[in-house]
Amino acid sequence: NKVDNLNFENAFHIINKLGDGGWGELYKVQDKSNNKYYALKKLTLNDKEKQYVLNETQNLIKPGSKFVIQYYHSWVESNFLYHQMELCLDNLTNVLKIKDSLFSEIMNILEFHISYYIFYKLVKCVQYLHESDIPITHRDLKLENVFISMDGRIILSGLFLAKEVVNDLMYSDVGDLRYQAPEVGTDTNGYNHLIDIYSLSMIGAQIFGFDIYDIFDGK
Repeated sequence: NKVDNLNFENAFHIINKLGDGGWGELYKVQDKSNNKYYALKKLTLNDKEKQYVLNETQNLIKPGSKFVIQYYHSWVESNFLYHQMELCLDNLTNVLKIKDSLFSEIMNILEFHISYYIFYKLVKCVQYLHESDIPITHRDLKLENVFISMDGRIILSGLFLAKEVVNDLMYSDVGDLRYQAPEVGTDTNGYNHLIDIYSLSMIGAQIFGFDIYDIFDGK
């Protein structure tokens, strides 16, 4: 829900800072009204960006979905845009670092099954977006936007650039260049939801330990 009169300092205790990036900072906070813990993202945007991200977030998030992170409140305060959302165990970047530290350079059958499970669940998340009643293109799929929920589910975050698209093409040059499909920003004919599949392949390469530059080279 959009909240207009919520005050960050009065409503939450800051427990610790979880990270930076994606336009802002991420904190673990405790809600003073119910003593529950949440993740709170503080975004630094200009006025046009604030309204765009606020509107898109309200339109796109499907409450109760097991495939995307749960957003609870969004509000603008003191030139910052805040998003209150569910607290997760970790993101996929850190999970892969742990996985790499536990296994040798050559993938064994156990590591393969772990990698397969992670990638399979991630594919199901993207499938959920693409096959929603009004299809959604994420447009910013990357390791940092894949999280592990408190009950162990793979879920997607970072939907601030996502777009509801029925039949129209998209033209905006958005997303992380490391995961961005070649046609984004270069093809004047526009692009569609398949850009998410390209980004998904880049994530999959890292999950299974492939060289992502082989994808760039078409190998």
